Amino acid sequence: MKMNKKILALLGTGHAMTDINQGALPMMLAFLQPVFALSQLQVGMVMMAFNLSSSVIQPVFGILSDRFRAAWLIPLGCLLAGAGMALTGFSISYPVLLLVSLVSGLGVAAYHPEGSKYARLASGTRKATGMSMFSVGGNLGFAAGPVLATFFFGLAGLQGSAGFLALNGIMALLLWLSLSSITANPVGAVDKTASQVKGGAAKNSPIVNPTQKASTGRAWFVLPMALLVTVVIMRSFVHFGLVTFLPQYYVHYLQHSEKYAAAITSIFLFAGVFGTIVGGPAADRWGLKSVITASMASLIPMLYLFVHLGGAWTTIIVALMGFAVISTFAVTVVLGQEMMPNNVGLASGLMLGFGIGMGGVGATLLGWVADKWGLPAVFETMIIFPVIGLLLALLLPGREELAKRQQA
Repeated sequence: MKMNKKILALLGTGHAMTDINQGALPMMLAFLQPVFALSQLQVGMVMMAFNLSSSVIQPVFGILSDRFRAAWLIPLGCLLAGAGMALTGFSISYPVLLLVSLVSGLGVAAYHPEGSKYARLASGTRKATGMSMFSVGGNLGFAAGPVLATFFFGLAGLQGSAGFLALNGIMALLLWLSLSSITANPVGAVDKTASQVKGGAAKNSPIVNPTQKASTGRAWFVLPMALLVTVVIMRSFVHFGLVTFLPQYYVHYLQHSEKYAAAITSIFLFAGVFGTIVGGPAADRWGLKSVITASMASLIPMLYLFVHLGGAWTTIIVALMGFAVISTFAVTVVLGQEMMPNNVGLASGLMLGFGIGMGGVGATLLGWVADKWGLPAVFETMIIFPVIGLLLALLLPGREELAKRQQA
């Protein structure tokens, strides 16, 4: 089955509009911090509230996605994500800020499993490449979030956050009107056996028939899946730690303007977009595990150099870190789906929800580090996470092992 680029573009755009809110939240917190006199720990707690609402609940949405026809979650999730973020600027207290952040995170949780399931179906046999196209949308949105937050703030102050509801409302309507096209591919249409692929063999990644329950009937994937989720959590600690504390570091430690901090954060995130574009095809060619391992290994020296270098070098390091961290987003989703081919919604929820969303826990931990030892200590502490991620990534199944297990 050929890749349906039109559907991938639509779902990727919806992904962008949904994840704009994730990228905007750290910048909104930079504006809100003096208003509520927040400590760095409280900033981290808001990030945790946002991410836990998506990480804990998203696998539940994934299970619903596997068992029921729930494509309506795609437009609803997009709308809720924008509505919650719009209300952050109207918050009257810290508890209200926590609540509306939870609502926005809930919208993100609703969108991702169903959106990634239909993105997989539209990807044909080039799953990593197709999923990277879907993920690019999310990464673009994440990268645009700080810029949009700063733009809306410049227009109307904190109440400018209402602009997020306008953007997401329009996108949600478009997704609702396009549901029939999105769901046109029958579930399982792309999961053909290797013998059905041109040339009689799968060239890029293992293809399995979802009607064959032998692979999922055995619990061989439980330990590898646990390892993969932990790797994603380590990556998320770095990702959300950087997204949360780069603005704080540049504004409150280096004494740069909010606009400068937003630009640095966006450089990090836009570099990640390029990383996603490269990561998917690279995984199709060299293997999912290889790309994940290389990403984790490269982050260790980069985090060290960020704190110890100055001037223009720090901007270059920020861009390289964004490329390395975000390049594996689509790759880990596909690897999880390959381990659980009959439960792609749950696998997506674990990767995009629980694994990524647990980054909020890391942000809270790093907020405590910042309060106790200062903002530079945040980035030095962060080195621990890719070291753990690298060691665990080396234990993940490679292409040959996946193929052998699925054919068993």
